[in-house]
Amino acid sequence: MKRRVVAVVAVVAVVAALGLAGCSSPTGPDVLAREATAEDQLPEPVSLTGVDLEVEPGSARLLATHDDVKYYGAKSKTGGSACLYAVPVGLPERWRAGCAAVATGEEILTLTVFDGSQAKLINDNVDAGQAKYQGWSQIQKNVLIRPADRS
Repeated sequence: MKRRVVAVVAVVAVVAALGLAGCSSPTGPDVLAREATAEDQLPEPVSLTGVDLEVEPGSARLLATHDDVKYYGAKSKTGGSACLYAVPVGLPERWRAGCAAVATGEEILTLTVFDGSQAKLINDNVDAGQAKYQGWSQIQKNVLIRPADRS
């Protein structure tokens, strides 16, 4: 009887340890952890809240500027989620944003920008040269863009 109790306790301890190891949520792109600078400030009238947006204040980081659009990454208040903002230079009122769970996969989210183009936020160390990313251009290690379909 004593051996059975010890075996059960050992199994429970192993399962609990494995469960706790699996509870560490992914943090998202490393760039979101860097120290903020003045250029990381989201312009007015860009909001940190809205439908499916609950962004941690001060967490936005400018990731890239491409074709007069600034792309920002940010952390969600919910933890384990990351956000992508696309803000047109000179037309900030036409901004678009989305947030999604970081998960352990390659892609975090795909956002349709105001002009019909698309931007994709990806995790660190993703090989953007894979066939599935054909037609996408990597403008920053965590941002891919694809022009609008003009057909």
